[in-house]
Amino acid sequence: MAFPQPQHNATFLRRTQRFLALMELADGTQELVYCANSGAMASDFSCRSRALIWESGDLKRKRRFTWRAIETNGLWVGTDTHLSNRIVEEALRLRLIPILKEYCIVFREHVIEPGVRVDFIISGPTGECLVEVKSSNVVENGVARYPDSPTPRGVKQLKSLTRKASAGHRAVLLFLVQRNDARSFEVSASRDPAYYQAFEAAIAAGVEVIVLGVSVHPEGFGKPKILPYNTKVDDVIELHYNSLIRLEKNT
Repeated sequence: MAFPQPQHNATFLRRTQRFLALMELADGTQELVYCANSGAMASDFSCRSRALIWESGDLKRKRRFTWRAIETNGLWVGTDTHLSNRIVEEALRLRLIPILKEYCIVFREHVIEPGVRVDFIISGPTGECLVEVKSSNVVENGVARYPDSPTPRGVKQLKSLTRKASAGHRAVLLFLVQRNDARSFEVSASRDPAYYQAFEAAIAAGVEVIVLGVSVHPEGFGKPKILPYNTKVDDVIELHYNSLIRLEKNT
């Protein structure tokens, strides 16, 4: 998937707060740009790193630019979580997710409980399926981790998906890793214990987990690949996704 245009090169200087980063533009001027990723992303921050920013062109918008990606040690890392749904939507459309290849999108940003939305409702041979997308940008020793900071909203969504799964609905939690150096994925208990506990309860209730990794380039994103995830709740699930990876390689 190509990056939406117009896009510009910039130099990352520092993150001034959760939703803002100070960038140096090509002409030497400095500007605060919007950061869609509210997580820490600490491992990817280095002053004077190359960065990509998108120009909205909307005169009513408070911030002219949005931070799209950063280069760290020769690796491009996506920072615009607003693009995650577009990547997943394209993967669904092109049938690039093996266990969801027979499904099509019915609704986007759909309310499933008061105050709780899911990113997609898709429909296939076995009926409807709820899909919630989360972005993972931190990788440590080849392991992508989520979350990298407390996420009360994520806990609320997980509890809602757990109730839906317990009631017989199919529900999928899809983690998208916007970088190419992850070999596996895990939910981090140390960053947000409440999210980890809610995740365990969701898996036990039948919520499925899919982890996709995409490479990031100055032009856009590469083809998604399935990553295995580590969980103490059910080793059978991890084996299931390892088999999906083998299946993907053979197709």
